[in-house]
Amino acid sequence: MSPKRGDRVTVPAPDDEWEIRFGTSDAVRGWEEPCRLALANTRRCFEVLRVDPR
Repeated sequence: MSPKRGDRVTVPAPDDEWEIRFGTSDAVRGWEEPCRLALANTRRCFEVLRVDPR
């Protein structure tokens, strides 16, 4: 099943980290491109957002 607005971006976050969810349908459609073009940077951004989303 394809992800949709409000779904988690990936696996559940550990107890001490924030959960990242898709905010819009456009975010769902656009998520694959940065993963494909800059996987290491996308992963680092994802890790930072889970710890401190501000």
